[in-house]
Amino acid sequence: MAILFLQQLKIPCSVSGSGRINVVNRLLNTYCFCTPDGGRQKIPITELMRYLRKTVILLTLATLFAGCTKDNEIVVSTPLKEKAQFGIGAAVSVAHLKEADFSDAFKNNFNQLTAEYEMKMAHIWTSLSEYNWVSADYLVNYATANNMKVHGHTLLWYQSFPTWFKNASYDSLNFENNVKTYIQAFVSRYKGKIVSWDVANEIFADNGTLRNDGIVYKTFKDPVAFYGRCFQYTRNSDPDVKLFYNDYDMVLNSAKRNSVKEMVARFKKEGYPIDGLGEQCHTTVWTDKITRSSGFNDLANTGLLMHISELDVRVNQNKSDTYVFNDSDQQKQSDTYRGIAEMFESIPQVQKFAITTWGLTDKYTWLTGWWHPKEYPLLLDNTYNKKKAYYGFLEGLN
Repeated sequence: MAILFLQQLKIPCSVSGSGRINVVNRLLNTYCFCTPDGGRQKIPITELMRYLRKTVILLTLATLFAGCTKDNEIVVSTPLKEKAQFGIGAAVSVAHLKEADFSDAFKNNFNQLTAEYEMKMAHIWTSLSEYNWVSADYLVNYATANNMKVHGHTLLWYQSFPTWFKNASYDSLNFENNVKTYIQAFVSRYKGKIVSWDVANEIFADNGTLRNDGIVYKTFKDPVAFYGRCFQYTRNSDPDVKLFYNDYDMVLNSAKRNSVKEMVARFKKEGYPIDGLGEQCHTTVWTDKITRSSGFNDLANTGLLMHISELDVRVNQNKSDTYVFNDSDQQKQSDTYRGIAEMFESIPQVQKFAITTWGLTDKYTWLTGWWHPKEYPLLLDNTYNKKKAYYGFLEGLN
């Protein structure tokens, strides 16, 4: 019935803002309604309400805003979270969730939440015995209220040890005991509410060796064993939580990937728990898709759960100040998102944990600072409209 309404109204894809308000007014005042004998007649809203429940009206409005094809036709699209047979997440912050448009877009399309930065150690651990739970509590409570899962990010990252901790110059024994206490406090607080954790993040350099620019490397003779024990401390604090190692460019960089695989093999041999691998997948429209797919499948051969954990797709290759996000690049980005979804769908179902985008809308993306101000890497545009990338991603899901 909703389709008949939309066909009758012939609403173009270009309608937005105040124009959409006018469209809604038209929708609420005039309908094409199927009569019992199979005919059609226009009836005013007062008569329509005798025949339709409120839920039908809501479904009609939802269909109106579902999306458009390139030919400016109204199309009905299933939200990503409903089509995927695994988690569909986004990295968010408290400030953005307090914006109504952002929150609505997030709830409508996603079912898993990752904290962009507010669950990292420097934000939480304010002194040896003091913690700032305000933002983490908000995020977890928001997810619970909206029937979302929470992926914890991240317990250990070389860039997020607090300044006070680094300045303390702990020996290896006190260093580990204090970190163990931190892990126990954090994981236990959200036991049963956070379903998975990035226990460790980015411990390998681009050449595949352990990072030598972080505090862990300088403190421990065997950093990998230290990280393994931290995985065990996390498991002890919440036996049901899934434990992930997270890093960037594992699928493209064979040296880093091989080091990660060797770490996984060592963990298994020595009894340290690990359930999954998170490939960040900060990628581009010009990245070779065969190399990406081959590397991803190689990682999946570990048999662990797989998480595409920080997905975004850059388009402004030359960092041009005059760059225009034209139709050609929009299609390339759509094809890239579709290809990544298809790549993920190609692995066994039991290994599909989630796909998480690093942000929700081009309005808020770290890449406009790190890469270039004219960058458009996400699924929704600056005004929360679904981009071609959204539909490409949707098409790639089974």
